[in-house]
Amino acid sequence: MRMIKESNSGKVAGLRSIAGVCGITSQFAGVIVILVTVSSSPWFSWTENYISVLGVEGSATMLFNSGLILIGVLSLVFAVGLGISLLSGGLLGQSGMVSLVLGSGAIAAMGIFPRTTGLPHNLASLAFFVFVALALLLIGAMAITTSQMLWGGLSLTAGVVIIALQLVPWPGNGGAISQLLSFLPWSLWTIFIGIRLVMRPKPVDV
Repeated sequence: MRMIKESNSGKVAGLRSIAGVCGITSQFAGVIVILVTVSSSPWFSWTENYISVLGVEGSATMLFNSGLILIGVLSLVFAVGLGISLLSGGLLGQSGMVSLVLGSGAIAAMGIFPRTTGLPHNLASLAFFVFVALALLLIGAMAITTSQMLWGGLSLTAGVVIIALQLVPWPGNGGAISQLLSFLPWSLWTIFIGIRLVMRPKPVDV
């Protein structure tokens, strides 16, 4: 994606690098948290439970909830850093960054308000999928309008896939499989953008 050239390029470059590292780290942290908590919860079923149940049952509840908060904070740093790089993205780009910030905050909120809290947790979970999908669609649209067809297409595709996976009827009483699959497009997108921010810290095209 094409980024605005900032007058204070040194500080922007540093922020972009930090944002990239945080984005990449957030996703690997998510993988570790899920692997550890699932392995510590032999009762957990991918077809009969939601992933959030790991935050209320078993010996790894603290790890799961604190992990969500950490992932949310790292994602928030990534979103803010990317947002500063998109200052010339116009209404679409800035709206996309606001949505990405809100989606990142929703991840942390899911850890702060575990499943036992009821409505607050459900609202946080819904907010994550809505705002992240919206962010990808807006950023993709911005990229398309600036002739960045590759990144625009990838971002739009990721957003559409997240929405589609939420609408597909899945077998069983739980939604863990659909939740995990819905995380993947955003996760892969974050890793790819994070790598580009680290490799190209100067405010030029991602």
